[in-house]
Amino acid sequence: MNFRLDPQLCLGHLTLQVQSMEKQLAFYQHGFGLHILSQTDERVTLSADRVQPILVLQTGQNVIIKPARTTGLYHFALLVPSRQDLAYVINHLLQLGIRFDGASDHLFSEAFYLTDPEGNGIEIYRDLPRNEWPRSANGELLAASNPIDFQGIMATLDTAREWTGFPEGTVLGHMHLHVAELSEADHFYITQLGFEVITRLHDSALFMSVGGYHHHIATNLWQGKGAPLPPANATGLLEYSLILTSPDEVQALAEHLSEQGISHTVEEKSCIVMDSNRVRMIFTSYE
Repeated sequence: MNFRLDPQLCLGHLTLQVQSMEKQLAFYQHGFGLHILSQTDERVTLSADRVQPILVLQTGQNVIIKPARTTGLYHFALLVPSRQDLAYVINHLLQLGIRFDGASDHLFSEAFYLTDPEGNGIEIYRDLPRNEWPRSANGELLAASNPIDFQGIMATLDTAREWTGFPEGTVLGHMHLHVAELSEADHFYITQLGFEVITRLHDSALFMSVGGYHHHIATNLWQGKGAPLPPANATGLLEYSLILTSPDEVQALAEHLSEQGISHTVEEKSCIVMDSNRVRMIFTSYE
């Protein structure tokens, strides 16, 4: 069987383990303007469009803040539909006094970075049209971390637009993870799962996707090569979902993993794989 991971794959939602549900919910609901889909004392599901989950907050007993210099989440990235929407969100957060860690023009996207109250990294970005993504003479995607055109972005702001939360059409655009070994990540995501390499950055980071996107998943060694796993009761990323176009695509992935002897589980219409960080990757379909 010649396996090919669904080129129309996109990301769905992520689940964070949190220490303080009160603080984290205040940040994501009242600061970000995400909408509650469901809520219990230990689990809250949030949405940008009031329909599909984009972020789940989960807590339990004896949760500790994730120690420094461990693997896990670097950031999750929320993709807004347009430059005007980016200005709309960034202006709102600035008015709330939320501090940004940085901002960059990556040539294919414009991105702002910040951190939630428990240290989880967040990227908010917009993509340029694909036909404007710069490429080298041999067709490779070019990337950079140039100073962002803040004035140009904010010049698109509609000052009469009332804040109602993240714009409709906001999605989870990509996941960026700290790992212990890039060679291990290369083997897992590319050889085993079927992602394609987009960029290798100075033997310290790896950017991967399907369908020609700039990256759906990135991994890096920026917490140190061989960095240990955090404790199981630490804050941070527990799982994220990857949406395939049909149940047939999910089944094809499960069959491929079985043929390759790769550990996985099948639950209802989902195929679940555990990465090297003990994070569950849930491949599923909305159909």
